[in-house]
Amino acid sequence: MASPPPNYVEALRAFADQIFPVLDQRSYYELLNVPADADVRTVRAAFYRLAGQLHPDRFHTLAQAAVREQLETIYARICEAYRVLAHPERRTAYNKALAGGRKRLELGGRDSTGPRNPEDSIKHPEAKKFFRLGMVCLGKKDWKGAVMNFQFAKNFEPSSQLVSDKLAEAQSFAGAAKAGGAK
Repeated sequence: MASPPPNYVEALRAFADQIFPVLDQRSYYELLNVPADADVRTVRAAFYRLAGQLHPDRFHTLAQAAVREQLETIYARICEAYRVLAHPERRTAYNKALAGGRKRLELGGRDSTGPRNPEDSIKHPEAKKFFRLGMVCLGKKDWKGAVMNFQFAKNFEPSSQLVSDKLAEAQSFAGAAKAGGAK
């Protein structure tokens, strides 16, 4: 990727010099340049406009490391503002915090919106290891290997319903394969 034109680099430096020193003093509304009563569509549009201009991929080749770090911090704060203002419950909590003088809302880590990993219920590390191996064997239709690994997992964590269920499943497949003459 070619380096940005000099005027672009100067514009980035000027922007960072202007915003970075007062970043902690700006509300999320001010960062996104939207009114406090802006609807989600307006918040989203403002975020995407800023993200298009300030995404770190646009200036990752910038020679001035300090400016690059400041721009990355500004971009991260803009993303934080979007995550809060685009979510009704967070926005309500933020407005209460803002009324109390706080400019940021601590989100407490990443959202876990994806499905829960079933093997997280297995506590013993060896049981977890053999459970994973059993799952790999199931995927490969290696029924005997699956039964063996799930039995090992069961030895380490006999009370796990998940391990018991998968062991029964593997035994069922192994029995059917034996009866049908297939692997």
